Amino acid sequence: MSLPNASPSLAFTLLSPGFALAGLLLAAVPIVIHILNRRRFKTVTWAAMEFLLRAMKKNRRRLRFEQWLLLATRCLVLVLLGLALARPLGCESGALAGLGRRTALDVFVIDNSYSMAYEVDQPGAKTHLDQARRIAKALLDHSDSGATSAQIILAGRPAKSLFGTPTYDLQTAASAVDRVEQSYGATDLAGALDAALKLAREQPDQPNKNLYILTDGTRSAFTGTQAEALKELGPQLARLFHVTVYNLGLGQSQWNAAVTGISPAANLVTDKFPSDFKATIRTFGLPRDGSVEWKLDDQVLGAADSVHLDGTTELTQSHAIFNSGGPHVLSVRLIDDDRLQLDNEFDRVIQVTSELKTLIVETKLGANPLDGSGAFLRLALAPPKNDRGDTNSYVTPELISDLDLGNKVLTDYSAVLLAGVGQISESEADRLHDFVEQGGTLMLFMGDAVDKENYNSVLLPRKLLPGPLVKLVSVGTDQHGTLFDFKPNGLVNRFLEVFAHQTDSGLDSAQVFSYWQVDVSPSQQVETVLSYLPGSAGAAEDPAITFHSLGQGHVVFVSTSANPDWTNLPAKLAYVPLIHELLSNSVRPGDYWMNLKVGERLVIPPSVSLPAAPLLTDSTEQPVPLLNPDLKSPDIGVRTYHSEPLTRPGVYKLTLGDTAVPIAVNVPADEEADVFCLSDDAVRKALGDADMKIRGDELPAETASVDERNDLGWWCMALLLGAVGAECFLAMRFGHYRRSETGGTG
Repeated sequence: MSLPNASPSLAFTLLSPGFALAGLLLAAVPIVIHILNRRRFKTVTWAAMEFLLRAMKKNRRRLRFEQWLLLATRCLVLVLLGLALARPLGCESGALAGLGRRTALDVFVIDNSYSMAYEVDQPGAKTHLDQARRIAKALLDHSDSGATSAQIILAGRPAKSLFGTPTYDLQTAASAVDRVEQSYGATDLAGALDAALKLAREQPDQPNKNLYILTDGTRSAFTGTQAEALKELGPQLARLFHVTVYNLGLGQSQWNAAVTGISPAANLVTDKFPSDFKATIRTFGLPRDGSVEWKLDDQVLGAADSVHLDGTTELTQSHAIFNSGGPHVLSVRLIDDDRLQLDNEFDRVIQVTSELKTLIVETKLGANPLDGSGAFLRLALAPPKNDRGDTNSYVTPELISDLDLGNKVLTDYSAVLLAGVGQISESEADRLHDFVEQGGTLMLFMGDAVDKENYNSVLLPRKLLPGPLVKLVSVGTDQHGTLFDFKPNGLVNRFLEVFAHQTDSGLDSAQVFSYWQVDVSPSQQVETVLSYLPGSAGAAEDPAITFHSLGQGHVVFVSTSANPDWTNLPAKLAYVPLIHELLSNSVRPGDYWMNLKVGERLVIPPSVSLPAAPLLTDSTEQPVPLLNPDLKSPDIGVRTYHSEPLTRPGVYKLTLGDTAVPIAVNVPADEEADVFCLSDDAVRKALGDADMKIRGDELPAETASVDERNDLGWWCMALLLGAVGAECFLAMRFGHYRRSETGGTG
């Protein structure tokens, strides 16, 4: 790999020069030994020696040459040993480049999250991702083929590596860069850098590791949930890599506006009365004007509305009229000239309820229509409009005795209401628990028949109560009842917003003569909807109505009765709307699984009827595989049809036998729409102030860096082994020759 502006004088460098110096010093050892061996002999003249000296003088030049050759070989062995340990680098190009050991690793982390689709004014690059591809390919072109391996890691969520192991085929790596697709998900920079760190640790013998991070530097990529992970990863990567960050963003000059959501004003949308919808638009940059277009099932709702884009803007749509129940698609499109168009449209599937089936259970059915608590609930949920019992209500209540509860399929209902039921069996409690966990709503009303011990031993362990029942609180017959702590002109709970500023609803004057005191469990995150007024008829600030979640469903607990046995609330104007508000705000909308973000799976709930194997197609009518329900996915937890993470936005179509259901998939605009870019210093700080180079969006120059050239240590070690072999051969050859020569002369 080559880096800009490397000096030609650095064509040869030692990674550990101390070893080279040690080798040079050790090379003096054979010389010293040679000199000492010559000095330790004392010359003694005797008769036989004269004969030997005359014989040796004939071969003196040859013997001296052999000694010097052997001495030079031994010195060379020590010098080569020091060089091999010093790890010399050189030969960045040319014929010798491919002869060195393959010891360079280049890792490219390319951010392909949807913010990289921001359009730029670069020659040859329409978007930030196009420029990132150009830079990565230029860096690969400057690499030494055969001596450098490369890995490409994409930082779009979820991060992934393009090769199982780094490839030495740089042409293949360049082709892979060309094929990097623009994703529509958020950034998983922490996941990508963690993959790079693991790769470096898997190759500890690799001397030259280079990490190139190509990103637009948006705040969403470096802040939020992954900020701490990035601060820890930066210094660790800098210890193993030469890190270079290409910050491709245009700083604070980037501008974007995004539609981040559509939500109904009410939790439950029905075809019985109109509903308002709110669209949220977030603007990042200078304020400006635009327009917004609404569509319902691909039909434009009136003319486009002008809107001033500044910060967070909320728009209300009151003209969406649903003529039938079932799923409908409401869309908002922002018409604006910003350079990131992926988040200018948002789709929302609305499950319109035309019939909300509820099951009301009471201990005994009275002989008269209004003898039981269940009858009051049925009338409140579906008030008749004439003597024939016809109703305009969207709720279809069914009243049964607790003896018939075991014969009912609970998944046929959206909510189950227990009205003063005395005891619940273990099997019934298990069925109720599963019903709530899978998205159903359970509403509990107290009454004379309620068995405290049964509720605490059966319902409480299954989290179907907000806490244990403590005692039954009652007032004397000559006393006024306990009042609710409700102030219509004060702060009201979200369940009670319909009563805000209504001083004649009766909710603040209703009296309760008996109720079950409950010790709310802090571990269940119970929300108190309404409490009793402290001091009224001696009451404490006990909860009157509570709400808590269990799995995907909800539990509503009402501490008094649903009929006039314990309270005069049923006679108040507030009774009917209160029961409806409790039900409609606790029932889970049927579209909860139909609205997804890019990167999420489609999971078909077990409660959905499947007359045949479902088929899923995307917005271009291309089929999307659905995994068999026998293949249980660990992140789903239930055996049901589900897809792999969906990668493209749009309105999908799910075919269920003879019917089709729309599935809306949107880009994660709430995470990625902020395209303000961090400065170089801020990027460095976000990566833990690690040692790195930060560059802009310029292409790299075709020059070399010292730290990225071929490792010649392998060649030094090969020469060392050859020199050791030569020394052994010379020592044997010269020594054997001298013995033969001496023996011959003797």
